[in-house]
Amino acid sequence: MSDEEIIQKECHIGLAGFEDLARLACAHDARPRRVYSFVLDGRRVASIILTLADTLVVLHAPLPKDGGYVSYRIDAGREYCDVTDTASSRAANAAPIIHLKSSITRLGAAGSPNEIPNVFDPVELCDMGSLARLVYDPDFPDEPDLALYAVPVDDAWILGRPMMFGLDRLYHAFYYVRLAEEPSMPFLGYGHDSVQEPRFADRVADHGSVYMPIVKLKDAHPIFGLGSHGKS
Repeated sequence: MSDEEIIQKECHIGLAGFEDLARLACAHDARPRRVYSFVLDGRRVASIILTLADTLVVLHAPLPKDGGYVSYRIDAGREYCDVTDTASSRAANAAPIIHLKSSITRLGAAGSPNEIPNVFDPVELCDMGSLARLVYDPDFPDEPDLALYAVPVDDAWILGRPMMFGLDRLYHAFYYVRLAEEPSMPFLGYGHDSVQEPRFADRVADHGSVYMPIVKLKDAHPIFGLGSHGKS
């Protein structure tokens, strides 16, 4: 697609459930993300936006009830996700919800893979440690975006992270590792000062480690450029 042909679009991607959206919005203490709610296919959804060069990636899940905040906490290996009227609970992180009467923008939604302006270039990594070191920078420990994305591809799963590089035109890549099975825990724990390999975790327990929230997609999506649902 040449520069003259590029039309800015929204790209709607469904998450596996509301828990994944709450984890993405709130699991990192430094800065909860804004959540936008709007009606999609006749149902109100909660969504979080990732901005690419010419694409708004709208990650969404059904909104379980009305309220002003997405609330999230984890205790003893169990996640507690809710929609609340206030953000007053000190035991939970809260992300503000902005309710829209219309869609998020007036940009049209990409209806087919060929309409997506920015498709990631998939780049496979050698191991999980490389992925963890890519995401976590010890020089910037309060970096708010530590999320990893679990994507089903051709009856398997990959775990990765989108990255952007500023060239003459922004270059979009998705760095990933292949998984032996679907991830069953919500975090990847990593200690940059330890020889232990990154491991999946269901709780944030070791204060010497970093815990990266894992956000699971409902289905494969062509924006990741992988598998039979990838680039044409």
